[in-house]
Amino acid sequence: MNVVDLLESRGAIWHGHFLLASGKHSDTYIQCQRAFVNPEDTTFIASKLVEKASDLVCLGCIDGVVAPALGAVVIGYEVARQIRKPFIFAEREQGKMTFKRGFEVKIGSRFLLVEDVFTTGQSTLELIELVQSHGGIVRVALSVVQRQKQIDLPVPYASLVTLELPLYDPDNCPLCQQGIPLVKPGTKQSQTSS
Repeated sequence: MNVVDLLESRGAIWHGHFLLASGKHSDTYIQCQRAFVNPEDTTFIASKLVEKASDLVCLGCIDGVVAPALGAVVIGYEVARQIRKPFIFAEREQGKMTFKRGFEVKIGSRFLLVEDVFTTGQSTLELIELVQSHGGIVRVALSVVQRQKQIDLPVPYASLVTLELPLYDPDNCPLCQQGIPLVKPGTKQSQTSS
């Protein structure tokens, strides 16, 4: 089974009208965590990320794996387990990405960054800058899914699945114009568009 088929079969690709973390709207939402419910699926996806990473960087030159909470913690940990490297994650605190829980980045340490989904690349860029601000180096960034064909990151990056999914500014969203209820995934209530 390939990764797209796995995501489809696990109900990880949703269709509707969604408010993304970037603030953009889309008719498709990728909920990779649905594919991380079964350990076998997570192990398979992580092994594909490890293969992809080994094409881009010497895994022996990586000191650790870093991921953003909450969406990429499970897959980031599994990648770290498979390559036998330490794993840390960053969390948002007052809207800003930060390391908590005593996680440290040693000066000069080299990281493999793991994401579940690249949308605009902004949260990934924020995590790269966080690692750099602590003296670390992100050697490569990987994701399970990339929503857009091109994103702009200052490090080599790759994804297992690249889609070309629409992104709309809230003020110019055809789904809002059609009156389709806006859903913010992860919440039980939909938000009505204005």
